[in-house]
Amino acid sequence: MSTFEKVSSNFIPVLQATIEQYVEPASGMRHIHMHTEQAEMVFLVAFPTVPEVSDGRAHILEHLALCGSARYPVRDPFFSMLRRSTATFMNAMTYPDRTVYPFASTDRKDFFNLLDVYLDAAFFPNLDYLNFRQEGWRHAFEGDKLVYQGIVFNEMKGAFNSPMRALDSGIASTLLKGTTYEVESGGDPLDIPELTHEMLKQFHASHYHPSQAVIMTSGNIEASAVQQQVAERVLSKLSGFSPRRLPQLAPAWTAPQENIVKIPSQEARDDEFGLQFAWLLGESSDPLAFYHAHLLSAGLLGESSAPVMRAMESAGYGRPSDMNGRDAGTRQMVFHIGMEGLTEEQIADAHTRIWAALEETAEEGIPAAVLHAALRDIKYGQREISSGRMPYGLGRLLHALPLAMYDGDVMDAFDNAAILETLEQQIADPEFFKQLVRDLIANPTRLTTRVVPDAAFFTERAAQEDAKLAALQASLSDEQRAHIVAESAALDAHQQLPSNSEVLPRIRPGDVSAHPRPALAIPDAVNGAVAFSIASNGISYANVLYDVSHLPEASWPWLRLYTDLAPELGVGEMSFDDASAWRQSMVPSFHIGLEAIPRPQQTMRVELSFSASGLREEHEAIAAVLSAWIAKPRFDEEERLAFLIESLVQDKLSSLAESGSRYAMLASTAPLSPTRRFDDIIGGPAALPFYRRLQQLSKTSEGLQEIARELDALHAHIIAQPPTVLCAGLDQDGVILAGLLDLPKVDTAAAREEVVEEGAVNAPPVVPMPLANTALHATSQINHCFVSWTVPGVHSPDAAALAVAAELMTNQVLHTALREKGGAYGGSASYAAGAGTFTLSSYRDPRLAGTYADFDLTLTQILDGAFSQEQVEEAIICVIKGLDKPHSPYAEALTAWNMQQRGTTEAVRQQFRTGVLTCTLEQIKAVTRTWLKDGQPSRAAFAGNTTQDLAGLEVVDLLALAS
Repeated sequence: MSTFEKVSSNFIPVLQATIEQYVEPASGMRHIHMHTEQAEMVFLVAFPTVPEVSDGRAHILEHLALCGSARYPVRDPFFSMLRRSTATFMNAMTYPDRTVYPFASTDRKDFFNLLDVYLDAAFFPNLDYLNFRQEGWRHAFEGDKLVYQGIVFNEMKGAFNSPMRALDSGIASTLLKGTTYEVESGGDPLDIPELTHEMLKQFHASHYHPSQAVIMTSGNIEASAVQQQVAERVLSKLSGFSPRRLPQLAPAWTAPQENIVKIPSQEARDDEFGLQFAWLLGESSDPLAFYHAHLLSAGLLGESSAPVMRAMESAGYGRPSDMNGRDAGTRQMVFHIGMEGLTEEQIADAHTRIWAALEETAEEGIPAAVLHAALRDIKYGQREISSGRMPYGLGRLLHALPLAMYDGDVMDAFDNAAILETLEQQIADPEFFKQLVRDLIANPTRLTTRVVPDAAFFTERAAQEDAKLAALQASLSDEQRAHIVAESAALDAHQQLPSNSEVLPRIRPGDVSAHPRPALAIPDAVNGAVAFSIASNGISYANVLYDVSHLPEASWPWLRLYTDLAPELGVGEMSFDDASAWRQSMVPSFHIGLEAIPRPQQTMRVELSFSASGLREEHEAIAAVLSAWIAKPRFDEEERLAFLIESLVQDKLSSLAESGSRYAMLASTAPLSPTRRFDDIIGGPAALPFYRRLQQLSKTSEGLQEIARELDALHAHIIAQPPTVLCAGLDQDGVILAGLLDLPKVDTAAAREEVVEEGAVNAPPVVPMPLANTALHATSQINHCFVSWTVPGVHSPDAAALAVAAELMTNQVLHTALREKGGAYGGSASYAAGAGTFTLSSYRDPRLAGTYADFDLTLTQILDGAFSQEQVEEAIICVIKGLDKPHSPYAEALTAWNMQQRGTTEAVRQQFRTGVLTCTLEQIKAVTRTWLKDGQPSRAAFAGNTTQDLAGLEVVDLLALAS
């Protein structure tokens, strides 16, 4: 039996973790283990994948590896395990130079079940031919027309909606020429049909081997237990050693180069050009090079007073590019500086302006406080226990993974104390940062990109695809035509096969707790503040909440505008750039947020929040920043106001296609739910006319003054309400921090009696939505389809059955109909208890009318289908694992507070959990009939082109709404 040898073991106090490194000498397989007391146990296996062509082989292989393996010859073991496991995370990701298969679970038995499935999928996949046609690409006939189909094929059509992706690819194809980064790792839909099944199998054989693999784990689990299973399942069957593949290094240039990149645009306006500088820097596995690039980004671009950022924002035209800063996602780092929103004539002046700012900084440097703040932010990031879609431990592992893949020292990713000490010494020299900038200026491996908007971007790609297919169809023999038809029929039959999932392990409802995890107790208020004591690892948090529910609906877009603009403006006597520099020097995190919190009986509370966090030794700084912004944000800097509004509007316009899924969701649900209507009016298609009017106002001084008056009045209304203060930190840190806040004094009785009359805020009119039963259009090659119903919330006895019904529909009907057969990247049902909606949806979908037909059929199949008890139990487990997903310590505090605000008591939680665990098929059918089949559906879609069958939906042009 193969055995792993321990290479090192280091305790990292700031992480409260021990990092253990092992190697298996025969194969060279590495294992990096982060031993912590975290509830989630995390595993990943990663392989270097360095394609030389854009046919998507690494991406399609990632999909195909999860479609059945030697020990688990199931048609879709990955999706089967999603519903047979209490995993808190399951996925697979293709990066430009590596492919990663990660999962996380809080249950030891479940962890090792998943480990078995993942190891077999990665090292011994079946790579079935029909699955290749399903996941990758295939020919098919739609009527008499030959078309392409395939999940990855359609996924990448949706990915190409992003202008930034097109720009990034265009830069990499020149700056990183001769490396794997030159090609599209996810696959270019124009090139994907060049990939054959045999090529894919060869790619797996050459890249997925123990000698190439890095495994990483974290949590309260022994490394030896994982290694034993790896040895039994993998190393006992695969032998041999070969050097790990590394991405190629791009050659240095002797002189800078230039290129032109076209990016997708809805209308290719005169002011959609751009300029982008890109420098090739050192290797991302070099810790000093990595952090020097971080300091460059912070010093030149970190906030509005940073010299290059200030030069771009004060130009009087355009705005800084979204791509700006350090990109450490490749073996060699790339540093970006650029502007977008330019006319063609402004490109030369933007070039001069940026370069002059660089040269000036090389001579004069920047304040030392900026660099000290940048190092403080690194320390903050090292300490913070984050929470979100991805488990905390997995985030740490993925941060360290590139160093393992590039033969660097992974300890540099886990323990940066020595590096920070070196950096502290370096920034003490006033010449240090100047020299970093001089080196950047002198670096000859620099690409200057002229960015050109292309309204024909998608139509030209579609024309190329159509021409290729038309030529092929014209040349098809009867035998070849029959082969395509037969292959489609074979795939359809393959998709109808039972999944044979009984060979897979599973967690049953009886294996999980009958009771919800207790919510964190909410402390009694002390001097008007609620202070949580949490294991925050030395981070302190403050949140000041204002109830603005009294403001009329017409003010909602203004509230969102307030939250977007106020952090970027001056405060008190400070101008915006002085305020920006001050805030950056004081705290690593500051945010103004807006949320509609659902309450029972379809009511809601609209809440605006000021929040900040930092190291526990920075309490006074946290309090000072919050107090300043709450007291007096400035809306009187007209030039700054105009710039920010124009930037907001242009961002909206350039992301219409990228936002298509969210826009369609909101158009579908806004007529049914107060909270969704709120979300629509502040950030959905209903908000687009507001931004159009806002842009018109911002063109004149009088209009800007009107905007400023509205925002000033809104601020007065906000702080006239009694605030709720939430603080959290180690021990008594939350209490101490709360006591430092200096907030405006409020006449509580008067504030509670104040009633704002409808129209008191002079808002541009809100479009009389709903936009339901519409096909929202912006040019694209894919669709997103939604149909929604009004349903009761979590307090209802029907809530549990609705939640389980959503999972049963997703698992047993929609996944097959929309993804496997229809070719959409995603298809699901969801129950939003807070919003009171139930939705069927598709994502990056080549179809529209066919998908709505499948939505209708889904309800019929649920009502008429004879689903097994096992299938119902799988749906139950899907709901439970969502309930049991652990949060970070601070997120646990916020979750407890939010549940209290929503009226979700422990009794309600127990009622819902019990209802889920005891849910029957009869209950699922009953709620499906009552709330969905007999309910009134609300449909809306995003349609990439309007020549297709739109299923009776009325076309609404998003560009027309916004212009």
